[in-house]
Amino acid sequence: MVGRVRSGSARPTASAGRNPEVLEALFHQSLAGLLVLDTELRIRRVHVTAPVLHEAPPEQIMGRHFTDVYDLSAPGEVEAMLHSVLESGAPAGGQMVGVRPKDAPGPEYLLSVSASRLESPQGRILGVLAEMLDVTEREKEAARLRVLGSVREHVGRTLDVVATCEELVQAVVPALADIAVVEVARTLR
Repeated sequence: MVGRVRSGSARPTASAGRNPEVLEALFHQSLAGLLVLDTELRIRRVHVTAPVLHEAPPEQIMGRHFTDVYDLSAPGEVEAMLHSVLESGAPAGGQMVGVRPKDAPGPEYLLSVSASRLESPQGRILGVLAEMLDVTEREKEAARLRVLGSVREHVGRTLDVVATCEELVQAVVPALADIAVVEVARTLR
């Protein structure tokens, strides 16, 4: 499936787009995970970078619908985005989605998914290119910083020990923990 990706005003040169080495380099050197999907959203080519995407060997997922391979936190939203890209030709970017291999235990990874329609030089729609960036750690760090900011802003506004303990619990539950226990110990002299 060789074609062109339409996005913005940048157009690949004819020689680069037809060079198989360029396509191989794209799939083997990209820092992002790449899925080439046909017009029925079946996987035609894959390059995975996130550990969650490594569970099944590529030969076992080729030709399967992407939702048959991966459990997504919002499968309907991702599928709607991909269909919209196919229909309109307008690229879509940065949709956050939780992903794990189908029926596999383990942590959920957070991926930022972007998509562009693939077209032949004659304008025939070939499918869609989905680019996936693993943003799990970045989002965990952002959540941690939000909790710390909330603690800084809301905790310790008074000298009342009970009020300060309640403010601490309210700042960390449920953003950081499901439950919080604050123990106040007396200082022995």
